Amino acid sequence: MNNNLSYSTLAVESQSLNYTYILTKVFVNILLFLFLIFTIYYLVNIGNKYVVYRKKIKLNKKYKIVILLSIVLIILVILIYVLRNIIISILIPILWAIVLAYIINPLVNKMEKFKISRLWSVIIIYIGIILLFFVFSITIIPRITGEIKGLAETLPAYTNEIIEFFNNIYIKYLDSISNLPREFIGVEFAFSEYLNRIEIYIIDLLKNITEKGLNVFSNLVGIVLVPIYTFYFLKDTSYFRRKTLKAVPKVIREDVINISKDINKLLNNFIRGQLIVAALVGILSTIALLILKIEFALLIGAIAGIANVIPYFGPIIGAVPGVAIALLDEPIKAIWVIVAFFTIQQIESAILQPKIVGDSVGLHPVFVILSLLIGGDLLGIAGLLFAVPIAASIRVVLNHIVRILVRI
Repeated sequence: MNNNLSYSTLAVESQSLNYTYILTKVFVNILLFLFLIFTIYYLVNIGNKYVVYRKKIKLNKKYKIVILLSIVLIILVILIYVLRNIIISILIPILWAIVLAYIINPLVNKMEKFKISRLWSVIIIYIGIILLFFVFSITIIPRITGEIKGLAETLPAYTNEIIEFFNNIYIKYLDSISNLPREFIGVEFAFSEYLNRIEIYIIDLLKNITEKGLNVFSNLVGIVLVPIYTFYFLKDTSYFRRKTLKAVPKVIREDVINISKDINKLLNNFIRGQLIVAALVGILSTIALLILKIEFALLIGAIAGIANVIPYFGPIIGAVPGVAIALLDEPIKAIWVIVAFFTIQQIESAILQPKIVGDSVGLHPVFVILSLLIGGDLLGIAGLLFAVPIAASIRVVLNHIVRILVRI
């Protein structure tokens, strides 16, 4: 217990020292910038004393205001850049809350049609979500928690098996490579180097997965804030909509409203449809893995369902954990897992996707892949999940801009 307290105390002290260093850095940068501005200002004034009137640098009130606003803007940019990590950590819960509010909002609107106030509609939905969470907490969540714990306990053993597998390959083929002619002497070095890189990559991947999982639990404050923000976004939707529209200049307000309507129409069915399809794929994957007696079936099924939201790459990402676990158990099981996931994806693409999601977002596959690559590189998993909706929204905005330019 004392060790845990000492670790937490050290973590808090380390974080406070980090913030102190950041704020000191910001303060010093601003001081240096202001010192540079005032130096230029006084050099201009001193220079004006020694030149004729027509050659003096004159600054009227308008230019002084512009310069002052520019200085304030530059200072704000410096502050945002230096404090970007803190700002991002604050904005992430708000962005997730906006996404959840957008998904739940149609249900609130339907309840309002039955003469139930918006506040009570949101409260009833929240009670329903809490009840569902309670049901899951006594049925599914303990099983998933047990599987995560079991996976964490067996992960070192799996890692050792993987390393041993590659070592066996290296030992098995080392003699054959060693007997190659001298012209191919570089093949042995390249082969061993390639195997070492694969081992390092797998170990680093496992470490990253573990660290990401721990980071989720370390950001508990942000996780708690998401439902609170979502509640207020749902309850006061009209207020936020009204304030946002007032912030838009009247000249382009009508165009902004039309763009918003088109984006909402485009994403409305797509996002909710994708979530339903992902849930069905997760359920089918879990059932298939349970039938094949694969360990951690519920956890792998959940991963397959979530990954299915990502176009093209999602099914492959979702299948990898199941195939890997099956391969470490019995190689023949891995083949059956591949067959099962392939069959589920055929059902998803031929039946579920057309019936539930309907038409695509109107993007060519090349642009979908590019948006996924860019989103994944910039924002990781979140970027992969939101890349296609964002790209589709950008397409809508660009189409409207073209229409406005043609109209002008």
